[in-house]
Amino acid sequence: MTKDEIIQQLLQQVNTLTDIVNAQTQLTARLNQTIQELKEQLNRNSQNSSKTPSSDGYKKPAPKSLRKPSGKKAGGQDGHQGTHLAVVTAPDEIVRHMPSVCEGCQHYQLCRDTACIVEKRHVIDATVTV
Repeated sequence: MTKDEIIQQLLQQVNTLTDIVNAQTQLTARLNQTIQELKEQLNRNSQNSSKTPSSDGYKKPAPKSLRKPSGKKAGGQDGHQGTHLAVVTAPDEIVRHMPSVCEGCQHYQLCRDTACIVEKRHVIDATVTV
């Protein structure tokens, strides 16, 4: 083998290796881009994308409230009387409800006067003024 043939063969090897390195560089760049896209997809949650909160799984982001804690307990504070609807001791109307099938019974009056099921309901008719 002559000197020129050896040089020619080495140049071919260099060209082949250069092509392989270029192909691997392009493949590495594509794989890095794919890795970056997958990392971005993994870091998405309901606060920084259009995903639903239920799709966050166990990695729910901490709530970011602008309120500062006051140190008080939730709900009514000690000493606050509050307001409520008291049950009336003398109602305007008492309605007894008996099944309609009992009306023909010979013991209807006895059952009606001594009904053992007692239930109290407080009914209020609300009026809305505009």
